[in-house]
Amino acid sequence: MWLHVDAAYAGSAAICPEFHGYLEGAELADSVSTNPHKWLLTNTDCCCLWVASPRALTSALSTDPEYLKNVGTNGTGKPSAVDYKDWQISLSRRFRAIKLWVVLRRYGAVGLRAHIHRHVTAAKWFERTVAADERFEVVVPRKFSLVCFRLRARFPEDDAVDDLNRELLAAVNESGQAFMTHFVVDGKFVIRLAVGGAMTEMKHVVDVWELLQGKAEEVLRR
Repeated sequence: MWLHVDAAYAGSAAICPEFHGYLEGAELADSVSTNPHKWLLTNTDCCCLWVASPRALTSALSTDPEYLKNVGTNGTGKPSAVDYKDWQISLSRRFRAIKLWVVLRRYGAVGLRAHIHRHVTAAKWFERTVAADERFEVVVPRKFSLVCFRLRARFPEDDAVDDLNRELLAAVNESGQAFMTHFVVDGKFVIRLAVGGAMTEMKHVVDVWELLQGKAEEVLRR
């Protein structure tokens, strides 16, 4: 059995010391992946993969017909260099690593941590603001820069509340001013705000809240 840790979004946060704890135990996994294009200022697509035993991966994916032999095998079948055709299904791959290398060189650890901190701070503000509005509820505690919230039920056993939240999400997305997604938590339709855009600043999150308030008023008046 192969145990994989999917840290596609939140793995980038581990560049900040205060978030290291979220990866405790990951060293026991067979592989860990994170996508710098989600939250680390890197263009799509770019995925980082760590494997505990590279041989276990390459033995499953490698192919070595005569016409693919190269100096990396030394004619012995034992590689003396990394041949990435053996790390994936396809034989060819784009030079995705150069994008991440440029970002690391340009921003450094300090700059990337500041980027993550700005978004987490904005999400904390949004969570507090939503919780303070009696029309809304925060469904689960915020994690990193992700806030899950929704319009509250107007009365016990309000069967229409999920439809109201669907309408609210559709109204926000159709405005073209913001885009959010949804999920279902304990049977409840939930709206998700993720602060993660490369150009997103606090003022944009404030604008989204003002947009939500206006659209909520429209939905609740219907």
